Formats: sequence, structure tokens, C-alpha cells
Amino acid sequence: MQATISDAGILRKQLTITYTQAEVQTRRDEVLKRLAGRVKLDGFRPGKSSKGMVERRYGQAATDQAFEDLADEGFKQAMAENKVRPVGGISNDGIARENGLKVTCSFDVRPDVVLPEPKSLSIADEPVVIADKDLDEVMGSVCRQAGQLAPLAEGESVAENDSVTVSGTVSVAGAEVRKLHDFHHLVGGYPFLGKPPADVVQIFAGKKIGDTVAFTTVLPASFMPKEASGQEAQVSVAIQSVMRQQAVVADDEMAKKMGYPELSAMKEGIRARLADRRENEKHLKQLDLLSAALLEKIQVQVPPKLLADTIAANVQAQVKQAETEGKPAEEIEKLKTETPAVVEKSLRRFIILDAIAEAHQVQVTNEDLASQIHLAAQRTGRKPDEIAKQLQQSGQINQVAGEIREAKALETFLDLVLGRNPAHGQPGHEHSAACTHG
Repeated sequence: MQATISDAGILRKQLTITYTQAEVQTRRDEVLKRLAGRVKLDGFRPGKSSKGMVERRYGQAATDQAFEDLADEGFKQAMAENKVRPVGGISNDGIARENGLKVTCSFDVRPDVVLPEPKSLSIADEPVVIADKDLDEVMGSVCRQAGQLAPLAEGESVAENDSVTVSGTVSVAGAEVRKLHDFHHLVGGYPFLGKPPADVVQIFAGKKIGDTVAFTTVLPASFMPKEASGQEAQVSVAIQSVMRQQAVVADDEMAKKMGYPELSAMKEGIRARLADRRENEKHLKQLDLLSAALLEKIQVQVPPKLLADTIAANVQAQVKQAETEGKPAEEIEKLKTETPAVVEKSLRRFIILDAIAEAHQVQVTNEDLASQIHLAAQRTGRKPDEIAKQLQQSGQINQVAGEIREAKALETFLDLVLGRNPAHGQPGHEHSAACTHG
């Protein structure tokens, strides 16, 4: 085999692979020999078919398979020997099968990436501290949820999380479009006739039973009658009744009902869960900051053809989706304008994380894939085997593996930035007396 690689543009190469007639014939004979050992033809025992019979029945298939195998092997060998790293699709520039095999193809290549010294990046890693006021706030919420609804006491006014019952009208351009009667709403829990929750809290603040509330809003798409949806409307309602969740007293008895032996144990349990949540939030923020820092610090040129092809595919898909959803023309034009920058940023991130994964030997294990599939099964209520089969059949398993590899690469680099020893089995782990490998 002979392989020649030449430049075909910025970060693009062209490869020509050539096999002699003898090399093709040798491979074709090997394919036919394998077939002869497996196939069963009428009048012959399996594996005992005559060479001539196999040639007549499977000769063309053997030729095609030989060409395919040689082209695939030649490409992989040329990439390894020349240390070329393709990225994106591969263009078939021509195939000649006379007097052997000649395959010509072109492809984009990954640019060289110079990674910064991890310690040169500054990512905050302050310890998570759960203040007493944070614990008190959560305890107050738990006590309210464990309580019961009760009418407002005399003199009390409406506040956030109160359940109000109102009656009144909704008008558009001075004409009533809907009458409200015994209409229930949780103040601040969700929008009220198109008004955002925070605004609803302000509208009802200080109001009491019997008071009237009036405001202007833009009715939501779900409003009935449908012809009034999306229109500016005037709402006027009288408060008929108000119910408030009355919190239970935080004591040992309440703690036991919640599954704890005593109140102090309940508080410690809540503090631990709150700390875990804050720790996770901090970790996700660190990953976002690291990703942004890498994009800012590392100069990466995306292969022009890969960039153009990816932008075109993304714009086409998003415009089609927007048109299907009936989005306005200006929103579709905005998609066309903003998508190129988003795609370029995404490709730069992919190239950088790929370089990190390669530099630190990040691998995706079967356990990684199984864990991701198990999480997907939990979120969707489907069986893990069903999801795994679908991913294999659709070819999306490689995409999932790629996403896992990117995530592990970012985690690995974050450990280096923060000066942490990665977990056992992870890239960069250093054995120490603190390791527990049992």
C-alpha cells in the first residue's frame, strides 16, 4: 500500500491510498476463503463448497468487500503513521478500481492546541458553609409544608404563598371577555392571567378580604376564549377569601413524624442535604467558569469547512423547527444571525476538551456508559436495556460516549486547577497513604 497526504486548504488534508492489483487479489482471495468456510451451497456440507461454486456465487461480493476492507484499513494506517487527527466528515474525492485500487478522500484535521498551565487559571474554591439563618429558612419552609391551610386572622393582609379566591371580570378594549367567579390562585406560585408571579405578589401585597385588585396584563396563549389570548386586558377582581398555610411547631414530635428520632437529628439531616446541594451548585459553577476561562485563554482556529458545514446544518435545523412552531419572521432571522457564533464557540470548546482528554489520557469506560444510561432510565422511567438498545441501533451511543469524554476531561482539568488529587482510577490520580482502594 502507498499513501500520500497533501494540504487541501486551511486545516484540511487530502489522502490518496493506492493498492496494487496483487494486493487487491490477495485480499479478495482471503475474503473468498472465509466465505467458503462459512456458506452452505446445495449439494455440499457447510464449509465444503467448491472454490469454483463459491467464486460464481459470491465473487462480486468478495471483490466489493475486499475494496471496502482495504480502503478502511489504509485510511486508519495512514492516519496512525502520519499522526493525523481527522475531525468532522470525510469527503469521497474519487475511487479507481482499474489495475488495483486507488482511493482519494479529503477531511479536516484538528488544530494544534497549547493548553495553559492549570495553576495559571483562577477558579474560586471556597468551602461551603451553611449559616444558621439558611437552616432556619429551610426549617420554616418544612414547617409550613407540614402545616394546614387556615383562614387569615382578622386584620391580616395577603402575602406571598397565600391562596386567594377572587371574583371579577377580564376586559379587552373595554369589552368584557370573561367573568371570573370563585377563581382560586396561589399568590406568587405561578402567573396570574399573564402577570408574572413577582408582579402578582406586589399587586396583592397589603390587600385584605373585600378589597378590589385591578391591573393591566397581556393575556397568555392558553387564555380562553382563544380570540382574546395575547391581547392587552384590564383585570378587576374582588378578594372573597384568603387561606394561609399555618406552620407546625418545630419540636421532637414534628421531627418524629418526618422520620427523625428528634429535632436535633432532623436539623443535622437538613443541614447535610443543604450542604450537598450547595456543594453541587458550587461545582457546576466552577465547571462553567473553567469552560469560559479555557475559551478565553486558548486561541483555537476551527477548520473553515467544518465550521461552514456545521453552521449550515444547525441553521437549517433550527429554522425548520421555528417554522414548524409558527415563530415570527423576525425571530427566524435572529436565529440565522446568532447561530454562527454559537456554533463556532461550541466547536472551539469541543476541540479544547478533546486536546485535554488526549493530553491526560481520558477514557470512557463501559461503567461510564452504563451509569449514564441508568441515569437516563431514572429520568424517563424506561428500562436501561431498552435505552442501551435504542442508542446502539440509532448510532447515538458514540455521541453519548463523546459527551461523557468531554465532561470527564473538564472534570480532570478542574482537579488540576484546584490542586486536587483526582479519584482513584481517574486520569492524573497519584497514590498516597490516603488512598482507599479496597
